[in-house]
Amino acid sequence: MPEVRLHGREEEQRHIAGFLDRSRPDVPGILVVSGQTGVGKTRLLSEAARHARRRGLAVHHPRTADLRSVLAHRPHSPGDRALLVLDDVAALTASELQTLLRTIRQDPASSPTLLLAHAATAQTTPCGAADAQVVTLELSPLTGGAVHDLVRDLIGVPPRSGLLDVVNCAHGNPRLIVELVTGLAEEGRIGPEGELIRLTPRQLPARVRAAVDEHLRQLSKDSVQLLRVGTVLGRTFPLSQAAAMLGTGTAALLPALDETVAAGLLTLADDGVSFQQPLVWRAVYESIPAAVRAALHQEAQRCAARPGAPVHAAADPGTAERWPAELGLAELGLAELGRRESTRQQDAPVSPGSAGTTGAIRTLLRTGHTESAVLLVRSALNRRPPAPEELVLRGLMTDFLLAGGHADAVLGADRARPAAGSVPLADAWADTVIDQLAGAGPAAARPAAVVLSGLEWAEGRTTQALHWGRRAVDQPLPPVPAGDGAYPRLALAAKLVALGGTEEAEALLGQVSAESEDAVHRPAADLVRAAAQLRAGNLDAARRRARDAGSAASDSGLPGLAAWAWATLCRADLLAGDTGPAAGHLARCREHRAALEAVPYLALCFHWLDVLLHAARNEVREAAGLLAAAPVPLPSSRLLLLTEPGAAAWFVRFSRRAGDPALADTALRTVEKLAADNPDTPDVRLAAVYARSLFECDPEGIARVAAEHGDAWTRADAAEDLTALLDERQVAPGAVPQVSPPRPGPWTTRDHVGRTTLVDAAAHRRQPAPAGDAEALTDMERAIADFVARGLTNRQVAQCVHLSPHTVNYYLRRIYGKLGIRSRVALARYVHDHGLEPGGALRSR
Repeated sequence: MPEVRLHGREEEQRHIAGFLDRSRPDVPGILVVSGQTGVGKTRLLSEAARHARRRGLAVHHPRTADLRSVLAHRPHSPGDRALLVLDDVAALTASELQTLLRTIRQDPASSPTLLLAHAATAQTTPCGAADAQVVTLELSPLTGGAVHDLVRDLIGVPPRSGLLDVVNCAHGNPRLIVELVTGLAEEGRIGPEGELIRLTPRQLPARVRAAVDEHLRQLSKDSVQLLRVGTVLGRTFPLSQAAAMLGTGTAALLPALDETVAAGLLTLADDGVSFQQPLVWRAVYESIPAAVRAALHQEAQRCAARPGAPVHAAADPGTAERWPAELGLAELGLAELGRRESTRQQDAPVSPGSAGTTGAIRTLLRTGHTESAVLLVRSALNRRPPAPEELVLRGLMTDFLLAGGHADAVLGADRARPAAGSVPLADAWADTVIDQLAGAGPAAARPAAVVLSGLEWAEGRTTQALHWGRRAVDQPLPPVPAGDGAYPRLALAAKLVALGGTEEAEALLGQVSAESEDAVHRPAADLVRAAAQLRAGNLDAARRRARDAGSAASDSGLPGLAAWAWATLCRADLLAGDTGPAAGHLARCREHRAALEAVPYLALCFHWLDVLLHAARNEVREAAGLLAAAPVPLPSSRLLLLTEPGAAAWFVRFSRRAGDPALADTALRTVEKLAADNPDTPDVRLAAVYARSLFECDPEGIARVAAEHGDAWTRADAAEDLTALLDERQVAPGAVPQVSPPRPGPWTTRDHVGRTTLVDAAAHRRQPAPAGDAEALTDMERAIADFVARGLTNRQVAQCVHLSPHTVNYYLRRIYGKLGIRSRVALARYVHDHGLEPGGALRSR
């Protein structure tokens, strides 16, 4: 390995140099360098000692047992100075350290200066030493630039983004970074151009596991047990569930929790206890034998299903204390009844994370207290909860209204909008729902089931969402007016489309069209069908449906429905790469701001499309700014990741363009938790595979998504990512065997270790027009084809059309597919023979 320099510690080195210059010969100076294990304390002390020698100090690196010998033989001239560097201060007891300092202070000779490395978990600290100047310097994890430079020193070339993404899992811990990169290189998993070959067979390098094991040996047995059980429960887990699996109480785990937090292994999060470093989490998990892991997973499932298990109890006393001022005594009593019953229900147990407002709402609805649930939603909205919670609660109120036939109050939001300064919709909408429920009797079960379905969907539980959606559709009720069952069918059909159940969805939509003549339900059914056609890759049919629905909504004065139609058209344009029309449709959607405020899904969809549009224009900074300013964090939105199956992979891809690894980390954590919560939903699992494989540069996983995912555009994106990954590896001769471009019929990808995956390219190509059909090219595609025919490289073309080279490459492959050609030479010949020119709109750019 090339020489590895000290990176990212310039400020700390200046601090130590100043400390040595300021130290007085008559008072022992002590500088304590503290930090987590592996953060670089020893290396920093070594550099400090080297600089001290240059300043004329006598430097000693004594062991604890040799301290007195060093003190006895150090220079005794008044002008001489000595520096003691102790890297094992944890081996000293407090009394031994005090004795040492007294000995130094009483000696008539000059007092030595001490540099001590103090681990985060060490119990001994010299800060209480009398008659000593004590300075503490805490080392923080390395930042992005220092990490990049460290990896470059380790491998000898600048690292590619895929390798840096994996290194970021070490969260700036230098020792873990060195062990990870060195281990990957030793196992042949880093290419000659600094690219990550793969992380298959999905195990960390042995060096990393050994380093983490050594770290764990410094902890108590109870702390190690907590860490191992925690890895099985997830990167973030409730402490109560870990206590249940360990057969103890939560209070008994507090010492182990304190130790692991001090060691920098665990941290306290809003939803439980979280592993601070993904790399450590994975290493601890892999250190558990497979058979033991399987047994622990079974035990975790039994604990989760056990009635009264701590993880299922709504054990937040602060929640109950907040309710009286919000609801009144009657509603408080019903809410408390629901909270208690949530711990006894075995047929439909409340899931983890359901404590608090949404958990109480869920239980009230299941136990028949629908009016109280509405009051609870209203009170929560009126106190303006955090944005993610507000999005869910507004969605529940919207479901209540639509299930009760009040589409005008929601989709006609311009007319229903409250006066300026009043509480946004919560009071008026709740009164409308309660008035309806007062005389509904058994019919209240239908809106309750619809709302339960929406709540489970928003929280990412697809099986329960479909269960309650079907219950709402099949609810045995007295005869009702035609069309009253339309919204439950529409809501269920939309969820089925997102999960690939298009046949069942079409049957439900057919019933809506046959039974309802309402001005709302028919256009809404067309928009759900448009979503199904987008999923199937049929852009033209989706556009026709959306335009018809938008016209009908505008004629009926329903801005909410019109905004939905423009959003659908914008999504279709973005999929086709037509950013100009997409911007126009998004602008029309923006005109209906009241509707966006009223319908939570529309608001989420609008922000997502706005980000996609700016990213497609290569306006990376603007797109990143929109992500940061979004009212709901989009990478962690389960609702978005369910409805947009390629969104998690998009965040991984965009995080590299924006230089923001947190986007990829958040999206990965969310989609993988989503997949774990929905093991019976194939497309959700494949979305997690796609994001993780793209993050780890794993061609086999990406190829699997390109072949198996139910969404045509996700398959196409995966195929393009796969081709780009293989093209990148082919830059280094011999690193990866040459792979032919996609062709009709099966083709094979081969990774660095020789494993192969069969992919059907014809199954995931993006809507190719008939061979040689130049009319199918968009204006942007015509412009790019013209520039390429003139001999410009992708980078030069990118500068001309204001896109990234990666996006130009994406367009170029689409052009090849539409024209039935396979090379730049063939494209130049086609442009020359057919006189292909860019459209006037692009000629003026």
